[in-house]
Amino acid sequence: MAVNPLSSNLVNLLNAKPLVSANGSSNEHGSFADVLSEAMNTAAAADKAGKTSTLALLAGQTDDLAGLMIDSQKAEIALSLALSLRNKVLDAYTEIMRMQV
Repeated sequence: MAVNPLSSNLVNLLNAKPLVSANGSSNEHGSFADVLSEAMNTAAAADKAGKTSTLALLAGQTDDLAGLMIDSQKAEIALSLALSLRNKVLDAYTEIMRMQV
């Protein structure tokens, strides 16, 4: 049984070096909204795969309990990553709002 990584793009985002655009601003991989939406899409896809595996096991279509557990753990890790990103964004927003202009 092959185990696919959660998302190779998320791992690449963590290890990537920032790119510098022509105007001198740092732009890692598109906009920050794109990174957040990709994390949420990955979490949703992992959750859907976990639910599909669970339903297949309950319906008797498969007996792959290990695959079910792997899909469930992938969904849990993806959700944890998405929540961590959300919390970091909210903390950053709170700090920006506290700044005096």
